[in-house]
Amino acid sequence: MPVRGRAVLEGIRFAKDVASAPSAVVALWKTATGGKAVGCLPATPVPELLHAAVLLPIALESPEDLSLLTGRIDAWLIGPEPSSFTVPPEGIPRFAFPRLAPGSVEEALDRVEALAEWACVVSDFPVSEGGLWKSLRAYATRRSLIEALEGRCVREPAFLTPDERRDLVRAGIFLPPEAHSRLLASVLDIDYQPVIESEGERGDPLIVLAKRLL
Repeated sequence: MPVRGRAVLEGIRFAKDVASAPSAVVALWKTATGGKAVGCLPATPVPELLHAAVLLPIALESPEDLSLLTGRIDAWLIGPEPSSFTVPPEGIPRFAFPRLAPGSVEEALDRVEALAEWACVVSDFPVSEGGLWKSLRAYATRRSLIEALEGRCVREPAFLTPDERRDLVRAGIFLPPEAHSRLLASVLDIDYQPVIESEGERGDPLIVLAKRLL
């Protein structure tokens, strides 16, 4: 195992704590931002829509994750038939997002617009064009850092144990993308550099997200 600095070891420990007991960090985010947490069954292909409305999308991996977040979920984004989950009980907001690919850009745009409207109602925060571009950049930054982590693990197999690598990736389920990116950058021991421009930043960001569904 290579010698690892203090920041790297602290980042690994933090990731392990988040991955194993995420309730506290989700509660802290809600208190700090005034936002709400959305349980996603399955993971949403457009988390930027929720993030732009000050919602924290949490893509639950297994039914056991539910027990780690008791009382923290404020709304649900579900598919028509969640395969390994029991559909959450009525009483808090929910949105059913179709799994089948839309047949056209227009149909895809209708879906993301409906989700954006629902997110605004749940959060009481508007989804602005600027907020969406900011969210697109935040998620693009995180994707680039996850790719950098995976690449380093391939080049240096001893850099992280399999459990450490899994915890670092899994922590991103419960952290907003900006916080997860800073965590990944600290473990990689590189400067945190947010993506300056995401997917062109031309035209309507809702159309960018709609095309992702095709």
